[in-house]
Amino acid sequence: MGKPNTRQLDRQIRESESRLRRIRNGEISALSGGEQARAFLHIGRGVRRVVRGKSTAAPDRAVDRVFADAEERVAAELAAARSARQTVINEAAAATVAKKSSGWW
Repeated sequence: MGKPNTRQLDRQIRESESRLRRIRNGEISALSGGEQARAFLHIGRGVRRVVRGKSTAAPDRAVDRVFADAEERVAAELAAARSARQTVINEAAAATVAKKSSGWW
């Protein structure tokens, strides 16, 4: 038996790592559509408060919360993909061991 086919999971892991890095750098484009909408809503509220000469503490916290939630979600996706990849590798290894030990010497 050859190596297990983990290309799809490897690609998913690479994309999740890239997305997580971009979220940590504060790139709005790395967020999902709904998260982008929420972030822009809070940014707009912050702009309105600046124009009125008020504090932007609440909108700033809300945007930070959107990014924190997105980071948590993508980190969970990444952990799940890594776990699935490890499961595939373990199953392939168990199949190889079973195949080698099943025959007569």
